[in-house]
Amino acid sequence: MAACDTGDGKTLPEPTGTLPPPTVPSTTTELPLDGVGTLASLPIEPLPAEPASFELVAPWPDGEGVEVINTCDGDDISPALSWNGVPDGTVELAVAMVDESVGDGTPFVHWVMAGISPNEPGLIEGDNPAGAIRGINFFGNVGYNGPCPPPGDPDHLYRITVYALNQQVEFADATPSEDLLGFIQAVAVASADVTGFFQR
Repeated sequence: MAACDTGDGKTLPEPTGTLPPPTVPSTTTELPLDGVGTLASLPIEPLPAEPASFELVAPWPDGEGVEVINTCDGDDISPALSWNGVPDGTVELAVAMVDESVGDGTPFVHWVMAGISPNEPGLIEGDNPAGAIRGINFFGNVGYNGPCPPPGDPDHLYRITVYALNQQVEFADATPSEDLLGFIQAVAVASADVTGFFQR
């Protein structure tokens, strides 16, 4: 280091001794050694698990035939459903069943129901949970009416969907299904579905 001139005619002598190295905060973490100069094994933390996917299970495999008991040729009762992977923060669940094979392209609503607790693992056959809000389906009835296509029609495609909602549905029971389903779809944060076919 050069001597400093203070401007008073005196020159400061060269410093003597050893200067300490500058202190620089370490930006790395020292890893432990195993005694022979190599890095010791460190415990490996598991990666966070991927969130479970939202799934719906019906009595028939996806894309197969709807059970006759759930149609107008059987007991015409709503199918047993189960689901898993309900997203965190879900306030309530809703279900709907529509026929996507009607002539004008507008899905024909067979069933809309909201007000289902996200803690419920599913619905039993013909279930109407306490506090559930049921829509008036396109047959003009409250609740469920199953597949009932005109005899001789080719297979109709039916879709059952479970919706995870971010708020409560505050409609009255026996609300028109198009109003109820429209609101459900507007506040849904996730959905899962199963399709099935039926003809008579």
